Amino acid sequence: MKIPQNSKPVNSILIALILLVSTSSVFALPPDPDNAALLYYQVFLLYEKPDDTMQDMIADLARGKIKPDTRITQFIESQKTVIRLVVTAAELPNCDWGLKYSDGLSMEMPYLSQARHLTWLILADARTIAANGDYELAIDRCLTARKFAIQIAYEPTAINFLVATAIERRANECIQDILSSTQINLETLQYLKAQLDELDNRFPPAELFWEIEREIMAMYITTEKIQEVPPFLELEDKPEFNDVQELILAADEHFCQRNLAYYNEYWASIFSSLELPYEQAYASLEEAGNKINEISKKLKENPEAAMTVLLAPATQKIYNHDVRRKTFSNATKAALEIYIMTARTGKLPDLLPVGLPKDLFSDKDFEYEKTDDSFILRCQGKDLVSDKIHEYEFKVKK
Repeated sequence: MKIPQNSKPVNSILIALILLVSTSSVFALPPDPDNAALLYYQVFLLYEKPDDTMQDMIADLARGKIKPDTRITQFIESQKTVIRLVVTAAELPNCDWGLKYSDGLSMEMPYLSQARHLTWLILADARTIAANGDYELAIDRCLTARKFAIQIAYEPTAINFLVATAIERRANECIQDILSSTQINLETLQYLKAQLDELDNRFPPAELFWEIEREIMAMYITTEKIQEVPPFLELEDKPEFNDVQELILAADEHFCQRNLAYYNEYWASIFSSLELPYEQAYASLEEAGNKINEISKKLKENPEAAMTVLLAPATQKIYNHDVRRKTFSNATKAALEIYIMTARTGKLPDLLPVGLPKDLFSDKDFEYEKTDDSFILRCQGKDLVSDKIHEYEFKVKK
């Protein structure tokens, strides 16, 4: 570019630009991302997915089914950059996955398919670290998985809730095994208890997931979107839904208004049920589900319930996941109190200390059973989905 000889303003600008470019102190580094999802999306690109055999081994190690060997350890070591980014992301308070809620049933959630593999990697790393004797760092890895679960749950949809619940359960199982495998010092036990209290408080309440689910599905009880439901749910391949398809094809504003009113009344009963003790809440939710199933068999007599039949989730099972999640977390925190007492006194307490977190299946204290080298915290109420009494065993190393 030719510069005019007498163009003093142009020369001055160029000199200023050269000085700016050459003086690095003028520029400040851009800030690191404050949205954890941006780091996780990087992780998904960087993670070198193993072959099926290795993936199964990583998953088995994460679940405590096998011990780490040289091949697994080498693979985990090759993913240290990925793990470092996950640890960094898990500490960020903000995680917006960028979901397009206006897409409703067609909303894309690509990160959920990656979340499972990432969880296996983090917990496999935790168990490998524990096998090498660094139990404090291993516990921190488990806490990273718990924080990842919360960040998944920051998008309050039913599927996010279920994925987050599964991740939290696996992390708690890993914590349970680490506590059972060695003597953890008092300071670390107290640190872990404080962290679990904080993380439990950060997990979004179940009512938020219910409300978002209700709103997403309500979008389809309108004349503008109701015709999208049959092809999305593939009703043409389900002869038992022929009646509802006919109703939807003939749907007008009056049909949509009546269905939306019925749908909102249904959800009002669901929210009321959530305020009850476990057995009563489960029975109420099950009754609501059974009523919907019965109505589905005679929809022509109850056309106002057609969209509720199609769009209502299996509420009692999702509710049960939440109670099971909270109860396991309560058992882990109660166990930590027992470990703390044992660290201070040198022996297991004879009786369960008062004021510990409760079994939410019964809303009572856990039953406490101790042996020479372990203790069991047993629920007093039955899990009505699995038809079993949950119990949590923790070993004590001397």
